[in-house]
Amino acid sequence: MATFPMSKLFLVLILIASISFCRADELDDIYDAILIKYSKVKFYEAEFEQENYWKSIDVTQSSHGMIYFDVDNFLMKYEQPEGQILFIQNDTVTIYDAATNQAMISNNMNIELRPVNLISEYWESSDKKLNFSENDLTKITLKTEINETITLLLEDHILAELTIHDEDENFVLYKFKNAKINEQLPAGVFDVELPEDANIIDNRVNK
Repeated sequence: MATFPMSKLFLVLILIASISFCRADELDDIYDAILIKYSKVKFYEAEFEQENYWKSIDVTQSSHGMIYFDVDNFLMKYEQPEGQILFIQNDTVTIYDAATNQAMISNNMNIELRPVNLISEYWESSDKKLNFSENDLTKITLKTEINETITLLLEDHILAELTIHDEDENFVLYKFKNAKINEQLPAGVFDVELPEDANIIDNRVNK
């Protein structure tokens, strides 16, 4: 097996450490840029595509719709399945399924869906790998302590794709396209009204 003289080996180790520190610094810079970028996003509208896969039953489900958010509201409005919504207003979460005409309302669900909050939640507790950063595109992989793998594709530091794999090989994939940032949202988009005959399960505390 080839050996290095001690002085050369020392230089190689220093070089490897320098490369690692450079990559860590680059990731920190990217994360700071993400936070700064999203701090300037007051209104957001985009089309989304969602794909869920369950390994145990080998089933894939695809859906799509529109996503909107501002400072106080977050809405995913599905066109397929038609009529399904996920709506967060301040700390109240409403999930409505048109197929069953049933809604669940809660204010104690630990849900982080705003992109910057979701990224931050995983970022703090994950091992991070920069896959590439070219032009306006950046791809990062995060590995959590519970063996979740999160892949982020960012375009100009705004989330374009998000994939979450769990340790059982299930995954959910979101793609966002045709985003409009800081343009006026459609009038009344957050005036969400459930059908009068909907079966509502209200789990809110301190209503």
